[in-house]
Amino acid sequence: MFSAEMKRTGRPAGPPLLISTTNRRLSMLKSVLGSFAISRALVVLFAVLGYSLLPSVQEGISVPLSHGAEWYLSMWYQWDANWYMSIIVEGYQWVAGDQSNVAFFPLYPMAARGGGWLLGGNYLLGGLLLSSAFMLGGMVFLYRLVRDEYGDDLARRSVWLLAIFPTSVFFTTLYTESLFLMASVAAFYYARRSSWALAGVWGMLAALTRVTGMLLLLPLGWEYLSQKNFSLSRIRPAVLWLALVPVGLFIYMGYLYNSFSEPLAFAKTQATGWGHEFKLPWGSFGHDISFLLDQSELWVIYELAATALLVALIVAGVRKLPGSYTVYMVMSLLLPLTGGTTKSMSRYLLVVFPLFILMAMFTKRRPALIAVSAVSILLLAMSTVAFVTGRWVA
Repeated sequence: MFSAEMKRTGRPAGPPLLISTTNRRLSMLKSVLGSFAISRALVVLFAVLGYSLLPSVQEGISVPLSHGAEWYLSMWYQWDANWYMSIIVEGYQWVAGDQSNVAFFPLYPMAARGGGWLLGGNYLLGGLLLSSAFMLGGMVFLYRLVRDEYGDDLARRSVWLLAIFPTSVFFTTLYTESLFLMASVAAFYYARRSSWALAGVWGMLAALTRVTGMLLLLPLGWEYLSQKNFSLSRIRPAVLWLALVPVGLFIYMGYLYNSFSEPLAFAKTQATGWGHEFKLPWGSFGHDISFLLDQSELWVIYELAATALLVALIVAGVRKLPGSYTVYMVMSLLLPLTGGTTKSMSRYLLVVFPLFILMAMFTKRRPALIAVSAVSILLLAMSTVAFVTGRWVA
């Protein structure tokens, strides 16, 4: 008996499972590529308008480019991008008691160096292209993670809200945000599927990208135990794959010891060069409020609002998300606050992927999604213009 498909086309119908899988992949690619293209087009538009119409203050330039660059590339070269370029071009240097590039972890600059080498030494272009590629990779992992647990509708909103988040401009610059997003979401993706070896490998890559990659060890361990119903008798040797996460940090510490005889050079530089010394989390609020009253710096309001958003979503999401996601959000809140300030919190939120799952849950109704999107795009425009003109963003 012929199927309807064969009667219509003269060919036998494909296997239902294969057709379903193909359709799901096409749906994912459409959503991810659409969100990526629209958001990056907006970022480029905001950047060009801001760079053309506003004076550039160049506050962020500290390490000049080793070669000339066209304006449409050099406008992305601000603030921490200078430190990464110094690693790419000159390698690591450490000056005790002062700011130096050992504060920045090696995986991203190594990747950018490789990308720039393939482009004939244009490291800025290579790094910018890689940042976009890593952003796409992170969006794909996020979509797959959310889709498999909550469905396509929530996955589409999650990647869209991530792509237009006010500080998502950093996905398009010489920063680590896109690489860290991809590595951390991938680690959770494989952990949720009990693929512990891959979860450990991606966690190690995250720890090689930023010191906060070490945060993944606790929520991934929580995820493993939750899948075993927190029964110690059910723990198996596969859990040892998670030991790869701190290996990323140990690799960098080993390099620092070999090069400078100081395995904690990155932490000492953060403390003495940038003043990031350990303090109790709630002390950060008092410090920043006092700073706001004394200096009238508007960034304080921005960062306090970002911190409040994360706190609110943690409280709201306790019963909506897996425990490992909540643990990750709590750790992502507490660690920055121990540095004594909320400064850069709005950028740190960019890689806290459960935040976007929760935002997608609370914007199920179209009017809510439109309102949140409008506010987010407006703030994204402001952040992008500030960044490309050399002003502080996050």
